[in-house]
Amino acid sequence: MNGLAQSDSAYLQQHAHNPVQWWPWSAESLEAAAAEGQWLLVSIGYSACHWCHVMEREIFEDAECAAYMNAHFRNIKVDREERPDVDQAYMAAALALSGQGGWPLNVICLPDGRPIWASTYLPKDRWLSALAKLVEIRDHHADVPGPYAQKLVDALEGAALPASADGLTAWAPEAWPWTEDAPAWDPDHGGLRGAPKFPLPALWSSLHRLPPKTPYAAAQAHSVKTLRAIFHSGSYDTLRGGLFRYSTDAAWHVPHFEKMAYDNGLWLRWAAQIFSMSSDATDRRAFEATANWLLREMQRSDGLFCAALDADTDGKEGASYVWTEAELEAALGSPRSAEALNLLRTQGPTWEGSHVLHWHPLEGRPSEAWTSLLDVLRPAALARPLPFRDDKSVHAWNAWIGVGLLEGALHIPAWKESALGAAEAHMAQFGPVEGRCAHVSYSGKPAQGWAFLDDLAGSLALCTAAAQLSLDPRWIARSEALLAYADEHHWDGHAYLYAAKTQPEPAFLAQYDWEDDVLPSAQAQLARALIYVGHLRTNPGMLERAKDLVARAANVAASPAQSMSWWSLVPSLAPGTEHLLLPASYSHPVRIPAHWWLWGPAEAEVPPFGQVCHESACTLAFETESSLHAYLKSL
Repeated sequence: MNGLAQSDSAYLQQHAHNPVQWWPWSAESLEAAAAEGQWLLVSIGYSACHWCHVMEREIFEDAECAAYMNAHFRNIKVDREERPDVDQAYMAAALALSGQGGWPLNVICLPDGRPIWASTYLPKDRWLSALAKLVEIRDHHADVPGPYAQKLVDALEGAALPASADGLTAWAPEAWPWTEDAPAWDPDHGGLRGAPKFPLPALWSSLHRLPPKTPYAAAQAHSVKTLRAIFHSGSYDTLRGGLFRYSTDAAWHVPHFEKMAYDNGLWLRWAAQIFSMSSDATDRRAFEATANWLLREMQRSDGLFCAALDADTDGKEGASYVWTEAELEAALGSPRSAEALNLLRTQGPTWEGSHVLHWHPLEGRPSEAWTSLLDVLRPAALARPLPFRDDKSVHAWNAWIGVGLLEGALHIPAWKESALGAAEAHMAQFGPVEGRCAHVSYSGKPAQGWAFLDDLAGSLALCTAAAQLSLDPRWIARSEALLAYADEHHWDGHAYLYAAKTQPEPAFLAQYDWEDDVLPSAQAQLARALIYVGHLRTNPGMLERAKDLVARAANVAASPAQSMSWWSLVPSLAPGTEHLLLPASYSHPVRIPAHWWLWGPAEAEVPPFGQVCHESACTLAFETESSLHAYLKSL
């Protein structure tokens, strides 16, 4: 047993019995390496990662590989879900070194943590060959690695904080990058072109925060097409519920079978937004099937949500979700199984001898025969064993599930109690509690670690959604407390640092998180919270800081898909932007347009049906419900 045996992390526990002498990312292991002049081999992954499991079997459980690693390196295992700052820093290095990233991420570093080489999965012969070449450089060309590493660090530091900019002209509607039939879009299957193909609910949901008109309407229509294509495809678990992490092909047919909490929380938000505009039963099912799965299979007894389900069941990828002919026969009997096979064959080929339940996007809405097949097959699917579940709850991921439930409950009131209960459970665990916001919670233990910026971003989004659903002004006060916490622990005078200034054993590179990825940009979400609270509580300083962050973000060299969170903020920064204050605990049904988010509970007394204000004054007062609804229809 190595140095990981006492870890709470499921991923580190998976490696605790490897013959590799692993150490956790800790002061003890890092200080020992520095004192002894040892190079670091930092290996980063997560518990639900299929290729992490493959590399463990082929490399880290292999006696020859372990002996070589132990002889030449201080081997450090990192759970990227516990230390996303370390993961982000070394991923930035990997992308700069090779243009490729992913997990497991393996990085060779100098004793002080500066990286010089990085790779994802490699088979045994290439792994040992690469390590041998690096050892040869260390032993016979000792003057090379230091300057090489410093040149890389200098380049990464130079790109971390973009320069400030004057005004918001870069975000003007005439600069909008996605016009009709944008080259990046897949017109047949939805989403972006290429494979592997990620669903990216953070990207598509951001589009619906923009006005539903030119130039944004075409992208919003593509978003709707994408959600519906995925929901019926193999990349969504149509029997149990839940979104898989990504598709290995362009048609969403064969997924990588992990289910991640963050994907599914953001999917809830995306589906709720589209349902709020369409009132389509399919869009409601896309929300409710996911919400039911999360509450049934992923919620802990303390109200928090687990981080992930593994891709593998009993060592076989996708075994809980795919169907052999024999399994279909056992579940359906004859002749129903023969009918099912004929139907499945019309939707695509088998994968490794099994069928993935996939309705091809080019087929449009599923046929009655398809929905009937799913209804009959569902009991057998629910009786199958589940993959390993990582029961830790990650602050940001749990927050986005809460946000999705809360925003769905605005349009489907039956979810209100569950949504507000999840929000309260989240705040009770993740804080601030005794002056600290925590990052991760393990069952039965107090939440631990220092929150990262994406954690605070998720909690701020949750407070906004809870304030709007409950119309309880205490949620605005919680937002103000979180923004004050971010000021103290993350603000550096220019922008918000990703890792808290108090974070122990920091990564070699300070980062800010400007770009959207599978999570929306944390920096953009802080700007959104500043705009929201700045309007509802008349704080011009917050609005000015938000404008500066949006202007600075224009200098980040991001693709359109990585900048939609920023685009979605721009309309709310226009001069004269209005916001709506409703009486606390207002109980009348009110339908707010999906793109308009500057509304919430008033702190002081307002007219019985609300009041419209802008930065410096309040204007319209609503004395009747019909006058309020007329205003909302005009937006």
